[in-house]
Amino acid sequence: MKLTIPKNIYEQMIDHCRAGLPNEACGFLAGRAGAVERFIPLENAAASPVYYRPDDKQMIAAMREIDDGDLELSAIFHSHVASAPRPSVTDIREAHYPDSVYLIVSLVDLSNPEARGWLIQKEDWRDESGQVEEVELVLS
Repeated sequence: MKLTIPKNIYEQMIDHCRAGLPNEACGFLAGRAGAVERFIPLENAAASPVYYRPDDKQMIAAMREIDDGDLELSAIFHSHVASAPRPSVTDIREAHYPDSVYLIVSLVDLSNPEARGWLIQKEDWRDESGQVEEVELVLS
């Protein structure tokens, strides 16, 4: 599987992650058939450098925006401020959308952030482990 992201949306995502420092930042990417069309920044209500939780009201509004636009939740993104762009145990435990890409932006090197995407499949949404598969990210 691959996820195609327009360069301007990719840059908006990176800028949003940098602006969230010292905490993790988060948001959604919406689109159709593996092609991102919309960037939706969300506030990290957890206000934590090691955990993210999208603001509930913003998340509900974003899901309505996605539905109203006849789009799909292409990706759920968040930043890792001090680690590689790989899903942590917490990321896997909190993954509840098996059809969405979990996109992680590492800000370890602020001048050259690294983003990687992952599909996380679990037997049950409450599971703390699952199958993690990397998704090819294509900038267009």
